[in-house]
Amino acid sequence: MTIAAAWVRTLESGAEELVFCSDSRLSNGKRFDHCQKTFRFARSDAAICFAGGTDWAYPMIVAAINAADLHLPSQTRALGLSKFKSHIVNILNQMQREVHNFVHGENVPDVTFLFGGYDWWNKEFRIWRIEFDETSNTFRSDERVGSNKLGGLGKVEIAGDTEWITTMRANLKTLVQQRYGLDMRQPPSAKFNLEPFEVIRDLLQNADSNESIGGAPQAVKIYQFMNSADVGIFWPNIDEGRLFMAGRPLLDYECATIKSVLDPISLNSTWSNGSTAEAKEQAQKSNEAKRIRSPDPDQGVPESA
Repeated sequence: MTIAAAWVRTLESGAEELVFCSDSRLSNGKRFDHCQKTFRFARSDAAICFAGGTDWAYPMIVAAINAADLHLPSQTRALGLSKFKSHIVNILNQMQREVHNFVHGENVPDVTFLFGGYDWWNKEFRIWRIEFDETSNTFRSDERVGSNKLGGLGKVEIAGDTEWITTMRANLKTLVQQRYGLDMRQPPSAKFNLEPFEVIRDLLQNADSNESIGGAPQAVKIYQFMNSADVGIFWPNIDEGRLFMAGRPLLDYECATIKSVLDPISLNSTWSNGSTAEAKEQAQKSNEAKRIRSPDPDQGVPESA
């Protein structure tokens, strides 16, 4: 199965990003840890990820991505995000209706989708949870409009196995209470940064080969200027790990332009244009530059400062 989350991240500058993050393991009589679960749309202002059965998820996501390119209003973003979401739900329902020759009950999709993006009309990031409703026999969407009982930190939606959702919510609440107080509102302007990523990272670091989640974390970002990017993540760390994109480690000779390369330990982010070795060198330089800029808390502040 999966652990996945989508949330609105607020940077120190006040700019916002919508981040999708998940594990990379598929399980079906085996463990396959290099599998893509977060997907960008070519229109670049939206993304989707899934938790659940890949026999449903993969063909439906491929159809949804292709549909966005086939439909001119979607392709040009003239179709606003909310209407685009409805178009995606229509595609999912069309595909579910085409299933035939099934064993009793096997036409019920065991999958949850998280869909979201930047709504240029409302000037905000929006997140929807899309699940199959057996009563109406259709996929239905529910928008995340609040903080999901996590203070005023912003929108966050979680999907996956029931036990992993419970664990992630508990761990996330503990983490943000440590940083932002028991009411999660200290200071009142406090917002999510990368806390959901940190929780998923820690869960994956502690997961063994028998767990239903595993592999490297993978992530997609959507920016307020309506561009998106896959996030390159060194796993399990920069010094010992490989550079992963969409769950897969890049081959040594692969060169890629990566808008966002993340050190999962320091959470420092940079960019790269080249091989994994070049990306590692760039990330290490960025970490060192950040360390030099940050004051040493043990030294105190000079009186003249």
